[in-house]
Amino acid sequence: MKTRGVRFALVGLVAAFAAVAAACAPAPSPGAPPAPINWSFKGTNMTVNNVQDEVCVLVCVNTSDEAYLLQVAFRVRIGEPGSAQAWVVKGGTLPSTGAGGSRSLNDSTGAKVAFNGVQPLDVLDALNSNNKMDVVGTYTWAAEEDFFDSLTGGAESIANIFETALNSTLAAGSLPNGDTNALIGLIIDALFDNVGTPFNLILANLPCLGTCDDVLGGALYVGLGATGTLASLIDTAIGSTTIPSIPIPAVTVPPDVQGGGLYTMASTKNFNQVFSGADGVHTYSFQSGPA
Repeated sequence: MKTRGVRFALVGLVAAFAAVAAACAPAPSPGAPPAPINWSFKGTNMTVNNVQDEVCVLVCVNTSDEAYLLQVAFRVRIGEPGSAQAWVVKGGTLPSTGAGGSRSLNDSTGAKVAFNGVQPLDVLDALNSNNKMDVVGTYTWAAEEDFFDSLTGGAESIANIFETALNSTLAAGSLPNGDTNALIGLIIDALFDNVGTPFNLILANLPCLGTCDDVLGGALYVGLGATGTLASLIDTAIGSTTIPSIPIPAVTVPPDVQGGGLYTMASTKNFNQVFSGADGVHTYSFQSGPA
């Protein structure tokens, strides 16, 4: 599928790097790279708005859901060949939860993803071509457990596709000069222009008469390796900007992107996302912050 039009929904992001380019002096001499930090992204709370598992014929049965998260995590250092990585974190299944019920999530049930050794860049760091920006993120799936896990294999296939795509694009490229919008566009294109149909994805989309785990929807969260003044500029530019919806036609797995968000490494940031699909609605809270 093609998603190049998505980048134009994020025009407001251009201001961040443009402001840096206009306000700062030429790149300094090469120096020591920034000190690395450990960052994380995880779910913190889940609410069942509408039970996915419920079946009503005269009376209603299966009036609760066994919800869990799957996160396809990825990271890449722009302009550093072979630096892309992608992997899957599956959260623990939550106890049965009926409509209106909520559950607090811990690191396990929140499918915590750790991004260790990120080197966040400030203004002068970003102007030094020897320093490469880290980009991290998660393609997060809201799921409901049944008898057969048909989703993890599909998520692992997506992780393999993402790693290959990021290595051939961002890892082999360079930081778009002065244009955060172009950077986010490159990330979205790299991830979703390359979704194919390996066996595990075909298997995940086969009908299984209600015995397979269900996916309600997906969300994309992208973190930019920025701190200090650079992070402040980017945070001001992105504000509460969300990732636009990205439909993935003709398949259930991978799920449509129903939203998401952007963050830097300056401070903790919280997100809320409603996932609606497979006849269910679950709302999750997420947190990006120090690991």
